Amino acid sequence: MFNIQVVAFLLLFFSIVSADKTEVSRSKTDTLPLTVVASPVSISIVNDINLTQQKLEIEAKIQVRIKALEVKKRDLSKSIIKDDMWSNAYSAYTKYHQEQLKLAQIKSQIQSLSLNSEKVDKKKIKRLNKEKKLTINLLKKLDTQSKNTFEKLLDQDLVNLRLDATEFNKYELNLFALESKIDLLHTLKNLLSELARLNQSSDYKNDKVNTDEELTKLEKVHKTILLVQDRRQQLLNRLSESLEKINIELDKDSIWEKSYNAYLSYLQLRRDLSDLHKRIEKLAKVGDTLSQKDELEQLTEKERILTDQLMLLKGHGTSPFANLLQPEDIDEKPQISNPIDIFTGISYNKRNSEQLKVYIKRGTDLRQVMIVIRKKINVLADMATIDLSKDYTPQLSDATKRLEKFSVALSTLISTKDVYAKRVEEIELQVKKKMEKQLYKMINIGVIIVVLFLFFFLTKMMAKKYITDNERFYMTNKVITFVNVNLIILILLFNYIENVSYLVTVLGFASAGIAIAMKDWFMSILGWLVIVLGGSIHVGDRIRVDKDGMLYVGDVLDISLSRITLLEDITLTSYKHNRRAGRIIFIPNNYVFTTMIANYTHVSLKTVWDGIDIMITFDSNHKKAMHIAKEISRKYAKGYTDITRKQLNKLRSRYSLKNTNVEPRIYSFIEPYGIQISTWYLTNAYATLTLRSSISMEILDAYKLEDDITIAYPTQHLNLSEVEREMPSVDDAVEVI
Repeated sequence: MFNIQVVAFLLLFFSIVSADKTEVSRSKTDTLPLTVVASPVSISIVNDINLTQQKLEIEAKIQVRIKALEVKKRDLSKSIIKDDMWSNAYSAYTKYHQEQLKLAQIKSQIQSLSLNSEKVDKKKIKRLNKEKKLTINLLKKLDTQSKNTFEKLLDQDLVNLRLDATEFNKYELNLFALESKIDLLHTLKNLLSELARLNQSSDYKNDKVNTDEELTKLEKVHKTILLVQDRRQQLLNRLSESLEKINIELDKDSIWEKSYNAYLSYLQLRRDLSDLHKRIEKLAKVGDTLSQKDELEQLTEKERILTDQLMLLKGHGTSPFANLLQPEDIDEKPQISNPIDIFTGISYNKRNSEQLKVYIKRGTDLRQVMIVIRKKINVLADMATIDLSKDYTPQLSDATKRLEKFSVALSTLISTKDVYAKRVEEIELQVKKKMEKQLYKMINIGVIIVVLFLFFFLTKMMAKKYITDNERFYMTNKVITFVNVNLIILILLFNYIENVSYLVTVLGFASAGIAIAMKDWFMSILGWLVIVLGGSIHVGDRIRVDKDGMLYVGDVLDISLSRITLLEDITLTSYKHNRRAGRIIFIPNNYVFTTMIANYTHVSLKTVWDGIDIMITFDSNHKKAMHIAKEISRKYAKGYTDITRKQLNKLRSRYSLKNTNVEPRIYSFIEPYGIQISTWYLTNAYATLTLRSSISMEILDAYKLEDDITIAYPTQHLNLSEVEREMPSVDDAVEVI
């Protein structure tokens, strides 16, 4: 700068001197007045001097600006920390890549020298190998962790950054420093751009290029961090939702969680109660003021409440899973001694299997709960890694302790389940063997019973074939059935009652009570024996039962151990008394001892005497009326008379018969309203009304044809007279004896 000004001054001086000399020579030769005229050269010089002066002034201003910018650059460079995390990371990244480039160049030179077969410079190769080794060692010593994370940020490798969240958190916490550094680098970049424009020095250009490269990479890192921040916030929201769902799932109907929570509540209550006792003891010693006494009363009441709550949770105090780890007790094995007990054994095995399934399901539920807790631990760990603003250590500690408790419970449950399953399987096999034994026994007995049924069935078929008398066949059939049933009962008793003598003894002691309680039933059985063995009543007989003023006439359908079954028919009794028929009447067998039972068809006697009464007037020819009635009844009853005569002859061998007259009998009686003609004849015991109706109508028609026979019926005679009759006096009354 100083040299340029001196040169300009000298040029200006010499131009002025030259101009003066020229003017002097002109004054000597010219006669014109003296005037100073500048030459073109001097004018040009002056102009150059002015331009040079302007350039000098501009250059001076540029130098002043450059100095000011240099000061700002130094201040700005001081503001940009060279030893912060970002500088170290960028330096490690840059240094690493520079050394890698250097190593590649060294390898290329060594390879080039080795391939030159004409002349191998061993010393140079040795020197290059030494440099290669030093470069490799330097690469190993570099901060590879910062370099790798910086590379991930540059490459926007969000997945790897997600996995290496701890390292990213360090960068995230220094995000403000990065933004400040980027702002300062932007300012420095502008300063270097202006310096490079004012001063064409290559140093400024190189600094600008380096600053621009660093700024580009840091801006890319900043963008990556912001992207990852957004992704991590989204991930944190999803993890929060997952954690909420996991907590809901754990709280939802999990007996293991409820049991463990009850255990924690028990421990917390014990701690609270212990602190409360200490406070009460302290107040009891120094509680003189009114407020202290009130507090003591409140604490005493609270102590009582906590004690009650503690008693409710007492079962969870020793172990949180004592009740859940203990399987259901196996009931005592049932005694399988008859076919009915087979169903008991099946129910017993099914109940044990259900209990085992329930216990196994507890283990399945516990495993499911542990899976959910592990998910919760992983979610909490991820949230703790991502979100450093909150402390997730208590939740992680609680979940970890819970998982440890559940793991111990699961191991205990698995070992207990194995033992319990073996025990259930063993008992089930034993019960099955007993059931199989009873099943085989039941099959054998069933075969015997079937054989007996077939035998007695064939016996009944033979009896039906060779016994023509229905009554005898019925009794034979009853006897066969009775024997068959009793044999089956005896077979069952001797097979399924282990101690028959014990049964007899019990029945002997209980006979008195049974006899009193079941008196009517035993009397019915005894009556059945009397009926069957005595032969007074048979199936098919027509009988009449009188009980409490009620009359029942019908045919015997069946005689069982307890009762006689009677089909009520239309008879004279139905016509005159009951006015209904067709009913099934059940008559207990014990009625044979207390009630009048009449048999119309005893043994072979199938006819009964029936009578018809007809009233005629006193002036009728009663002898003629009796003759007509006798002839008509003899005509209609002739067949039954012959049958009865034969039947009575058969009865002479069993009974003493005095009167065996079977011809119709006619009687006449004087009645208040006339003479009653009573006609008696033998008729079918099962159809008395039919013959009665026929004979009645025939006699009535015959009497109507006779002039001297008049049928009488109750009448009244009214005497109408106008003569007033006097009432007899008391004195005229005659005592009638």
